[in-house]
Parts: sequence; structure tokens; C-alpha cells
Amino acid sequence: MNTKPVFEKIDFVNKYESICKNHNDYENSMSGNNHELYSNLIKKLGYKAKYYKGETFYRIEEKIDDTTYGFQLTLKNGLVETMIDTKYDKNWCTPDGRLDFLCEDLDSNFDRDTYNLPKYTSEEELEIILKEIFSLYEDYKLALKEHLAKV
Repeated sequence: MNTKPVFEKIDFVNKYESICKNHNDYENSMSGNNHELYSNLIKKLGYKAKYYKGETFYRIEEKIDDTTYGFQLTLKNGLVETMIDTKYDKNWCTPDGRLDFLCEDLDSNFDRDTYNLPKYTSEEELEIILKEIFSLYEDYKLALKEHLAKV
């Protein structure tokens, strides 16, 4: 199933670009990988994520009716790398993948070199970024549910 209309409906590209534009201080980004901090923030924001130590990412997977939503976060060295995938009725939905590549697929004018990954300089900024990213994820789930009701 092609979910491009769903991403367009929620203005996904502009919202993601705004997140990256507002959180883009690479020179002062936090260093290191604080698994405890990341796990606590994800939990605080209301999500249950499985941590894959070997790959160093968190995965949230939710099944709602016939749809399975996958959301992955790699948080380290001041960068927030996010991926999304969706399976509807046992079939993968496209486009999917890393959010900056997804934006590039959706809009050829998206400048991935400038707006690739949000960057955080503090725990507070990371929490703000995660809230914004999760809001985008929730918008996507709601819009896809509405889209599927019409199909």
C-alpha cells in the first residue's frame, strides 16, 4: 500500500524539516550514549520500547487492528535518527525508512544535507525533540487510520 497521501495530508516533510531546523547545533551536541537517560525519556513520554543493544536502537511496535506500526530511534552523540515502517494486512506500506530519506522521497526539494537528523545539546532539548517526533508519529497513525477507513 502506498502511504504517500497520508504523509502529504499531515504535512510530514515540512514538520520534520522544522524539527531539524530548530534543533541543529551539531558543534555543541551532547556526546556519548546514555541508555538509561534515553529509556527513561521514552517511558516518560508514554512509550514502551525494546532496546536492541547490538544495533543500539530502540524499537516501538504497535498493532492496531490489521496495522502494525514500527518506530525506531537511534539516540547517540547528540543525534536523533528515526525510522518508521508500517505493515497493513500483512503487506508492507511504502514509503518507509529513515525520516530524512522518507522526506526526500516525498519531496524532491527537501534538502537532506541540511535537514537530515535533529541534534540535541541537552537532556531538555532531547525531550523536546522526542515529543515533536512522537507527535509526528501519532499524526501519521491517525491519518493512516482515517485513510484506511476510506479504502
